Amino acid sequence: MRLSNLFLAALSGFLLILAFPQFDFEIVAWGALIPLFWSMRRATPVQAALLGFVAGFSFFTGLLPWIYNVLTQYGHLPGGVSVFFLLLLTAYLALYFSAFAFALRWVKGRVEIPETLIAPPLWVSLEYIRGFLFSGFPWELLGYSQYLTLPMVQIADITGVYGVSFLIVLVNAAGYRLLEACVEREWKPVRRELIAAALFLMVSGTYGYWRLAGMSPENKGGTAVRISLIQGNIPQDVKWEPKFQEETMRIYTDLTLRAQVTQPHLIIWPETATPFFFQDSFPHQSRILDLTQRMKAHLLFGSPAYDRKGRETLYYNSAFLISPEGKVAGRYDKIHLVPFGEYAPLAGLLGFTRDIIGAMGDFAAGEEIKNLSIPQGKFGMLICYEVIFPDLTRRFVDRGARFLVNITNDAWFGHTAAPYQHISMAALRAVENRVPLARAANTGISGFIHPSGRILQASGIFTKATLFDNIYLQDRWSFYTQFGDLFTYLCLGYTLLFLIYIRFGREDRVERNRK
Repeated sequence: MRLSNLFLAALSGFLLILAFPQFDFEIVAWGALIPLFWSMRRATPVQAALLGFVAGFSFFTGLLPWIYNVLTQYGHLPGGVSVFFLLLLTAYLALYFSAFAFALRWVKGRVEIPETLIAPPLWVSLEYIRGFLFSGFPWELLGYSQYLTLPMVQIADITGVYGVSFLIVLVNAAGYRLLEACVEREWKPVRRELIAAALFLMVSGTYGYWRLAGMSPENKGGTAVRISLIQGNIPQDVKWEPKFQEETMRIYTDLTLRAQVTQPHLIIWPETATPFFFQDSFPHQSRILDLTQRMKAHLLFGSPAYDRKGRETLYYNSAFLISPEGKVAGRYDKIHLVPFGEYAPLAGLLGFTRDIIGAMGDFAAGEEIKNLSIPQGKFGMLICYEVIFPDLTRRFVDRGARFLVNITNDAWFGHTAAPYQHISMAALRAVENRVPLARAANTGISGFIHPSGRILQASGIFTKATLFDNIYLQDRWSFYTQFGDLFTYLCLGYTLLFLIYIRFGREDRVERNRK
């Protein structure tokens, strides 16, 4: 294998990094895969798998360095061990690129089919699998790179974010075919592919502009909900110290009282804003209840919680909703936990995984998709990285949520690109379900996201902040909310049937011809 091909594969990975936060050169994504396609041009399937792995490893290693920060500063692991776990994760994620490249070349070796017909559905299928296999880690799927290019992400209300990924891969495949035609000077086979890709791009863009024209942020129709977001900026290294609890309560109380002039309906504190068990922590519990009565507003905040079931005590990462009367109006327990962060995978077999997360991180998963409610309407509650899972979010809206709330503590990420990556994915949840989203983060980025995906307000990171806005609830129901990942299932079905046909149907036909 030529060294130049390895370089081209790595180049695709590095170009993809530029398309995501904090670089946000989103236009690069539309051609970033062309070097990978070119490097595989005459490769065997096994060689293509290696090239795909190089591209994926380059991309994820550049995208996820914040994991090193989490493991060293808060997991208290030695630097060398943290690097090992970072590289282990990036190597695993790179296998999806490797599988993509292998399957593409395997098909091309058996049948003359253009990349434009198989690469997009194959890519989407692998992205979808990455979203649930081994708990799932759909962090920064390709479609998220366009979160600032609003016209191109509006198709997500039909296809989910996967449709945006499909379109990007289609354009990359068409670009590669155009380059190949230029080199070989054979234009005729490529013309239809280029026209089809251009039509897909044009239709998607036209649909996007049409949707945006009908849902400008200046349109104030629907039920108004006044919301204040409180960003406490509590340092993670002292957050759980008992002696700092009083200071934490003072910070959140002072910031909340600043919002009193706006007369909010709902005040939102971040994930685990109370570093104690709200259920039985006195006098802090009574202070919170008194605060809601003073503010005459609902208060939503994150807190660890527990339930006793016989002799067993289960701990949860939860959100509590307190009414203006000082009563607990609802509780949501986080369903999708972070492996190694909130629970220990395979703890029975690999005991060291429990040591990594520590006692406070050993949570049980919630079991119920449950909307919380204020007089203005129901809302879906997403804690931390639950917001990166499209179908989980969709189910809240499908069950009647008219807006979404995401509370998170991104202090773990430090001064890396991760907080910006996190909110970029939250923006697509608003588009997919056509509902506004309010986000409160301990150290940022807090903000409000319009149903179009436009980030209306965004706080800085590692600053104290109080944000206020009116969100407007309308009875919009998107295709994606009602039918879920139908587009993705079609891509999966198409890919699977095509691969089965190539593996069995075509070989049977060849065997019959020989006879």
